[in-house]
Amino acid sequence: MTSPSPEGERPGFMLRVEGFLLGLAFLTRLPVPRSIHLSGVPLRIGPATLLGAGLLLGGILAFFSWTLRRFFPVVPLPLETLILLGAWILLTGGIHLDGVADTLECAYAPVSPEEKRRIRKDPRKGVFGILALILYVLAKGTGIFLAHPRLLAIFLAPVLSRAFLPEVSRILARRFPVGEGGLGKTLVEGSGVASLGVLLLGALGAILPGEERIFWGAGAVLLGMLFLGRLYLPKVDGFSGDVAGFLVESGEILFLLALSL
Repeated sequence: MTSPSPEGERPGFMLRVEGFLLGLAFLTRLPVPRSIHLSGVPLRIGPATLLGAGLLLGGILAFFSWTLRRFFPVVPLPLETLILLGAWILLTGGIHLDGVADTLECAYAPVSPEEKRRIRKDPRKGVFGILALILYVLAKGTGIFLAHPRLLAIFLAPVLSRAFLPEVSRILARRFPVGEGGLGKTLVEGSGVASLGVLLLGALGAILPGEERIFWGAGAVLLGMLFLGRLYLPKVDGFSGDVAGFLVESGEILFLLALSL
């Protein structure tokens, strides 16, 4: 009978699994075993982690929406939308909305590049950041309210935006600088094959339902994230985790709004 492997001698597979779970805990507020947080494994936020987070979030939100419709049919659609919007924000801990606020604050605040770097590290939000948060929350609520087919829209919005992010990040990094360290650097330095593979999986997931509007919605996510990245990266201090969060949140909203047309 063999004894458990010491901390430094755990199989590589287990280290990858623990890093994956730690990445999920960072990207969402879904619980993972306390031992994962104490294990000392490096944080892994690559294409697989992003796709896994998207699938979990989309699945939970779609199931929650179905449950409300199935067992609480008296709940009016505006109230159901508010409940889903609140659940969406709680499940992510607002991490992507924080990226929206910091990115747009940096982009529009009339300050020096040094001050913009300080803004990104400051937990307090300025006027531009607060206005961006309000507009993005309203836009997402509107998208949830109007999107059709509803369950597929709610499921695929978090999946597609996260599936497309790694390859979008790599494309943008060819033209714009990458911030030192952090999630932004991790994304663009990951495997190009894995990034492209996850993007293709996301595209396949958009094609399989056979709904033409979902296909065009997925196109809106991909092209919209690329466009917004090219538009705002020159105005901020390089590609970073904040920009990644901004692109994810934007992609979700673009998909929901595209399916409302």
